[in-house]
Amino acid sequence: HAPSIHAKVKSYHGEKAIASPGVKFVLKTERKMPHASTEAVAVLADSYWAALKGKRLLDIEWESTAADEMSTEKYFNQLKEAGKSPGFEYKESLTGDVNKAFASANKVIEASYQTPFLAHAPMEPENATVYVQDGKVEVWAPVQGPDSLVTELATYLGFKKENVKINVTFLGGAFGRKAYYDYVLEAAHLSKQINAPVKVVWTREDDTQQGPFRPGMLSVMRGALDAQGKVQAFEHRLNGASILNQVFQVPLGNAPDPWAEEGINLPDSPYTFPNRRNSFSLVTTKIPILWWRSVYASTNLFGQESFIDELAHQAKKDPLAFRLELLAGSPRFVGVLKKLAELSNYQQLKAQGKAVGIAIARSFSSICAHAIVVEKQGNGVVIKKVYSVIDCGVAINPRNIKAQVQSNITMGLTASIKNEITVVNGQTQQSNFHDYAVLRQGEIPEIEVFVMPSAEAPGGVGEPGLPPVAPALCNAVFLATGKRVRTLPFDISNV
Repeated sequence: HAPSIHAKVKSYHGEKAIASPGVKFVLKTERKMPHASTEAVAVLADSYWAALKGKRLLDIEWESTAADEMSTEKYFNQLKEAGKSPGFEYKESLTGDVNKAFASANKVIEASYQTPFLAHAPMEPENATVYVQDGKVEVWAPVQGPDSLVTELATYLGFKKENVKINVTFLGGAFGRKAYYDYVLEAAHLSKQINAPVKVVWTREDDTQQGPFRPGMLSVMRGALDAQGKVQAFEHRLNGASILNQVFQVPLGNAPDPWAEEGINLPDSPYTFPNRRNSFSLVTTKIPILWWRSVYASTNLFGQESFIDELAHQAKKDPLAFRLELLAGSPRFVGVLKKLAELSNYQQLKAQGKAVGIAIARSFSSICAHAIVVEKQGNGVVIKKVYSVIDCGVAINPRNIKAQVQSNITMGLTASIKNEITVVNGQTQQSNFHDYAVLRQGEIPEIEVFVMPSAEAPGGVGEPGLPPVAPALCNAVFLATGKRVRTLPFDISNV
C-alpha cells in the first residue's frame, strides 16, 4: 500500500522481488473502499516471510490523489468553524424553546470537547483467504458480518449471491474494523488474476496507517442555569464526518445524521432539561472512517458527561446529586447511580478528600456508569481504581459481562491518555505500537464491576462500558487538579 492513504501506482518494478526465494508473483491490485478505490502492489509467495522479504525489494513510484484534502489539522479547524452555529436539528430530541431559554438565563456556560481519529488496532491485523474459480468464490476470513460480505463480494465480482461461500474464522480482535471488507476484496482480486487461492495478510503498519478510523468529532456544548442552579436549557452541537454518508453513500441533504446522535438522544439520555436541542453539522473528509467500539457514543458522551459535571460545578452541587435530580424520572438510571455510590463508597471517599469522577451513559440498550478515583502525583495524576455498574437487562453470562466491561474500560482509558491518529498531506503519522500505544498490563488500574440484577430485556455488553470512561476520568482530573480536560488524548502525567 502507498505511504499516503489515497494513491495510484504510477509505475513499479518487481524484478528483484520475483527473484527472491519463494516469491511467485508481483501484481498490481486495487483496494476498493466504499467511498474510493486506490491501488497497491501485491507480492505473492509460498510463505508470509518470503512475501515480506519480496515486498521490501519492490521499486514503486506512487501518484498521490486527494492528499491535500486529507489533513487532520485542517479537518478539526473546519469542525471548529462549523460548531459556531447550530447544525440541522434532531427534531425528536427538541424540547421547549431553546433560544428563548438562553436569552433569559441567569447564567450561560459554554465549552467544546474534541475527540481524535483513532485506529482499531486489533491484535490480529486484517487477513483473508479467497479462492475465485468458475463463477464461484469461497472465503476463509475473520469478518464481523458474513451476510453483508456475501452481498458486497457478489457485487464486486459480478457473481450470484448463492455462489459466494463465507467461512468465518475467529476474529482476533476487530472493534468494527473487520466489518469493512477492503482486505477481502483485495484477496479476491488477486485470486481471480492467478486462478488460485490467495491469502492476503496486512502488516501492522498497513493496519494502523491505511484506516478506516473512528472519525474525529467536536461537541460544542451550551447550558443555561437559573438562580437556583437548575438547568433551564441544554444544547449539544455535533460536528464531524458521517459514517452513514461516507461508508453507505447516504446523502444527508438538509438533515442530521440519524446515527450520529447515539448516546445523547432522549431514550439514551433522559435528563429532564425543560429546553433541549441536539444538532449535527456534517464536515466531510476523504480520510476513511468507520465504526469504532461504541461508535458515536464514545465521542458524544465525552462531551455530554463532562459538561454535566461543569454545570454541576457552576451550580455548586455535587455531580452525583445533580445527575440524580435530573434523572429522577428514570428509575433504571437512578438505580445504577445509587449502586455506583454504594459500590465505590462515594460519600466516604469524598469526605476523605479523594477525587472521584463519575459518568453515566446508555448505549446499545444498556446503562453503564463509572466512578474513577485518581490521586495527584507530580504534575499529573495516577488512576487508583475504577468502579463500574452495568444494567444490561437479564444477565445471560455475568462473567462475560464483567470481562467486556473491563475490556471497555481498558480501551476507553487507552483512547483517553494514549492514542491519536494524525494525518498530514494524506499520510498517517503513526505506524505501530511504538507510536500508537495501547495500555499495557502494568498500567491498568484495579477494576471492580457490578452487574445489576434485572428482569428487563437483555441489552448489549460489548460496547456500553466504553462511553463513560473518558468523562469519568476527566471529571476526576478536574477534582484533583482544578483543570478541565476538553481535548483527547491528554498526558495524564502532566495535566
